[in-house]
Amino acid sequence: MKSYKVKALFGVLMAWAICLQATNLLWVFIGFECNRDYIEQNVCINRYGPVATCKGFCYISERTVQQKDFSDVLVKVKSAEILLFARLDDAVSWVQPFSLILKIRYPQSRGHQLSQGIFMRIFKPPIV
Repeated sequence: MKSYKVKALFGVLMAWAICLQATNLLWVFIGFECNRDYIEQNVCINRYGPVATCKGFCYISERTVQQKDFSDVLVKVKSAEILLFARLDDAVSWVQPFSLILKIRYPQSRGHQLSQGIFMRIFKPPIV
């Protein structure tokens, strides 16, 4: 019963984290709108100019560029190529320790799966 509650809590927390990460630019904009007066007076680059036409949009444009760069880094990490290797041993024995007691018979293989091309359809080698 406890493991069900832990799994449900973990699922809810992961869904919440994914939603937060997917809407990161929305949170930057909401933070900008909530603190617009402070940003105009203290953070804006053009705050010392005679007529500040920026009204803090320089700050939000800088923050969105930072968030997009961070998102691009995450996408590059996610799309990194993963190399998979399969080792084929010819000395694999089909006789298991309990096969004599339980009278289990395994089907004979008709050849190596690598020679039939099954692995090449699943695991594509990297293009160099």
